Amino acid sequence: MTVTDIPALAWHDGIDINGAPYPTRNDALSVQGDSDNAYDLPSDLVDYARAIHEAGHAVAALIGGAHLHHAQIVKGPATTPEGGVTEICNPFVNGHAYATFFAAGERAVDRWLREDGLWTPDRAVVNEVGAYSDRRSFLALNPHVGFGDKQIDYTVVHDLADNFLNQHWDAVTRVAHALNHHAHLTGDEIARIAGLPNRPRPSCTA
Repeated sequence: MTVTDIPALAWHDGIDINGAPYPTRNDALSVQGDSDNAYDLPSDLVDYARAIHEAGHAVAALIGGAHLHHAQIVKGPATTPEGGVTEICNPFVNGHAYATFFAAGERAVDRWLREDGLWTPDRAVVNEVGAYSDRRSFLALNPHVGFGDKQIDYTVVHDLADNFLNQHWDAVTRVAHALNHHAHLTGDEIARIAGLPNRPRPSCTA
């Protein structure tokens, strides 16, 4: 595939992060402030958005063959730039599993917003902004992926994550409900809730 083979997609450029354009699939120029406040949702739903995001990552890690150490979220006002974290190690089974892991959190929140009747263009953009560190980490090792300007469009990564969620949505939501309640779950706890194996722990620590 060459750049000229990429289907036309209107990535929007109305958002800057750290002085650089941040392409978004959705257009909402009215979005202002940090992602938590800009969601314009009650605090309990913001907490759940964090939980469904990390649950997406966590279940994708298990499916992709990584070892899952733990997942946790911040409940209430975030005290760090990230509202949650999922710690893993071990190589993924393939590149698709690797890509799916990084996009699964972002796409899980988008799906939840749609299914619960909460989706708006503003909230969709807020969710995309909240995936900044995920996208940055993935793109740092995959410079051939971009936003209409590279060999592979980032929508391919989103599609991989959406396909994963279609197959494992029940497991993701079960994990999200538990993570929202407890705020921290070990990898083995998540694996039991999801009904999936957690690959044996290697020599690395987290």
